[in-house]
Formats: sequence, C-alpha cells, structure tokens
Amino acid sequence: MIGALVWVGAIAVPPLLVVALGRLGLALERLRAVAAACAAACLLTCAAVFASPALGALHVAWPFAAPPLLGSSLFRVSVFSTYLLPLPSALWLVSVAVTPRSRLDAAGLQRTAGATLSATLAFLTESPALLLVFWTISNLLLVGALSRSEHRHARRVSGAYLWPSVALLACGIALAFGGSTGLPRTVGLWLVIGAVLVRKGIFPFHAWIPEVFDTGRMGPIIRFSAPQLGAYVAVVLVVPYATPGMLRALAILSLLTAVYGAALAFVQRDGRRACGYLFVSQSALVLAGLDCTAPQALAGSLVVWLSSALAFTGLTRTVLALEVRRGRLDLTRYHGGYEQMRPLAVSFLILGLACTGFPGTLGFVGEEMLIKGAVEEFPALGFFVVAAAALTGLAVLRMYFSLFCGTRTTPLPQALLRREVLAFGTVTALLVLGGLLPRAVVASRLAASHALLGDRAAVQARGCPLPPCR
Repeated sequence: MIGALVWVGAIAVPPLLVVALGRLGLALERLRAVAAACAAACLLTCAAVFASPALGALHVAWPFAAPPLLGSSLFRVSVFSTYLLPLPSALWLVSVAVTPRSRLDAAGLQRTAGATLSATLAFLTESPALLLVFWTISNLLLVGALSRSEHRHARRVSGAYLWPSVALLACGIALAFGGSTGLPRTVGLWLVIGAVLVRKGIFPFHAWIPEVFDTGRMGPIIRFSAPQLGAYVAVVLVVPYATPGMLRALAILSLLTAVYGAALAFVQRDGRRACGYLFVSQSALVLAGLDCTAPQALAGSLVVWLSSALAFTGLTRTVLALEVRRGRLDLTRYHGGYEQMRPLAVSFLILGLACTGFPGTLGFVGEEMLIKGAVEEFPALGFFVVAAAALTGLAVLRMYFSLFCGTRTTPLPQALLRREVLAFGTVTALLVLGGLLPRAVVASRLAASHALLGDRAAVQARGCPLPPCR
C-alpha cells in the first residue's frame, strides 16, 4: 500500500507544483516552461503505471471499513483504466504547447494543472463519493474560467446545466449506493444516467456545449470535455448495475445525438459552433457502445473514447490557433493560406478524418469494432454509427476547404511556431500509428470490456449494490 501511495503522490506532485508556483507569482514564460516539464513528467509517470505489470496492480484501500458510498477502495488501477490514466496528462501537455501567448495567463495554467489532476485521480478511483467530488471540481474549474464579463452568457448557460448535473449525481449516488434496494435504487440509477446525459450533452441536454464553445473560452471547455469524465462515471456507476432497458435507452439517445450533432456541425456558419456540435456527436458515440450487448461493441466504444479525445483536442486546438491569427472563423467563405500553414492544414485534415473513422487511423479501428460487435444485437446501431461518421466527414471536409483552401484575402498569417508543429504532429502521428498498429490498444480494450461485462454479470446475479471487486 505504501508503494501505491508513493505512485499516486508522484502523479499528483507535478500539477500541484504548477499551482504552487503560479500562486507564488512565477513569471509567465517560466511558469509555462515548468508546466510543460511537469506535464511531461506526469505523462511518463502515468504511462509507467500501465506499462509495468507490478504498477498495474496499484491499489490503495480505505484504512477503515468503508460504506458502499465510498466504494471498495480509495484508488486502484483496473484493466479498464490503464489506457485512460495517461490521457489527461497528454491533453495537458498539448494544451500547454499550443496555447497562444495572447490566450495564456498564470491563472489558466493553474486551472489546467488542476483539471489534469482532478481527471487523473477520477480515473484512478471507482468510489462513488470521490467521483462526485472530482465531478464537482471540474465544474468549478470550468465555470471559474468563464469569470470575465465578456463570458457572462457562457458562464450562465454552463452553470444552468452543470450545477443541476451535480445535484442529480449526488442524489443518484445517495439512492443507488446508500444501501437502498428496489425502487429507490432504480430511481438513483436513473438520476446518475440523467447527470451523465447533461454533462456529455446528450439530446435533449445538448444545447449548452455549442453555446459555451461559441461565447466562452475554447481552452477551458476543451480540457473539460475531452477526457469525458461523464463516460467514465457511466461505465463505473451505471453499466454494472443498470437494467438492459436503461442501457438500451442510453444507447438510443446517444445514437440519435451522434447523428443530430454531426448534421448540425455540417450546417454551422461559425468554426467554434461547428467544433461544439462535433464534440456532441463524438461524445455520444462513446456512450452508444455501452449497451453492453457484445464485448466487441463495448471494446469499440472504449477505443473510440481514446481516439476521439486525442482527435477532438487536436482538431479544436488547430481551430484556436487559426482564430488567433485570423479572428473568428466564418465557414461561409474560403480563407486560403494552405501554402503558409501546410503542417496545420495536414494535421487538421487527419485529425478530422480520425473523428470519422477513416481507414488508417485509430478511429477506424474503434468504429469498425463498434459496428461489427453490435450490429447483430442492435442493427440500428450500425446504421446510425455509419450515418454519424458520414455526416462528420462532410462537416470536417467543409471546414477544411473553408479554412485552408481558396484565394487568401487576408494578410499573410503568422507561421506556426516550432512547438505548435511538434504538438500537432505528435497527436496526428499517435492516431495514425494507433490505426496502423492497433493490436496493443485493441487487446487492452477487449480485456477491459470482458472485465466490465464480468462485473455486470456478477452484480446482476447477486443483485448486490456494492461495487464488485476486480
């Protein structure tokens, strides 16, 4: 247990160091350099946890007999969370590397570090109470980032959705994991599902995400959305205990949202709103595979989770890099500039195609597994996934042609910085490499899906509200 606590501490120290140095007033450029180094250190530490079999058994038990609300352990690494654990740190490193100086401040670097720590610790636990704590912290960080007067509308809209989601999750956890049985426990699970739907922007609770993208700050909403904590809560607190009807309702709403979001992204006139609807669609696809009718479908949704997190972060960061150089991006005209920004244009296209499940990318592997694994049990799933991918592809190509093709009518844009080229190139290479050599990722996600379905079968057989021991 002592060794496990040391590794948890090693994961937590880098983000806490950035927060402490920011509070002490370290110069902005030095703080940025420290943040980049800490992000890299945190990423390497998280990667070591799943790369080593010994560290992969990381487990920290409660020092007392814990009630069901606290779960069976404080922190643990399961076969499900191994590949998720490095994700927040990777997104943190990309964020620090590509955020323009004009959009960077010490408070933002501290919030990014705090959000990374919160998401990483959330992926390290299956405790319902701790998940509620990290859920609330991430909401506070997002709303806090929208404190300026020009973001008042985005703050009001996000708060109108996110604080009710906290209330829903708190009430749901209290009912489902507080020792209740029968109807109260069923109501509690429905409340948890409702909280997940609100946070992830699943229809009919989708409107707040494009609105915050449009009128708020893109950096905070990207780091809030990309790790998909809502999907993690659904997998840990809903999938093992929900009835087939609950999971089927969740899958149907997610499929409808995936198609609906992609269709709306295709017709948007503004680059920010298009990104918002693209995330709504990608986020919904992850939940769609949680119907749990087949291990391959569930594994496919877990692969899509990883792919969409990386691709969506890279795609939206390219839009932000363009916006800093050109102002708000109007998708109704052609801006040109491909010759001056070829690395960014190529990265945007590959990252966007990864969201569509284009062959040669990790997204293709995930969507192929999702369709193949579930089409026999739920034929509509395959149709809706294909429709969502097609509409997403049209939306991405429309954005690409508008942002990079045509005759340039604006002054020559500033060339990409070396760190931007490196960051966008690395994310793109990871998605392509994962698509060409997917064996390790697929094997891990298949093992995770079998473990989740085994947990679900055990819980359903016992009818026990306690989290299963893996």
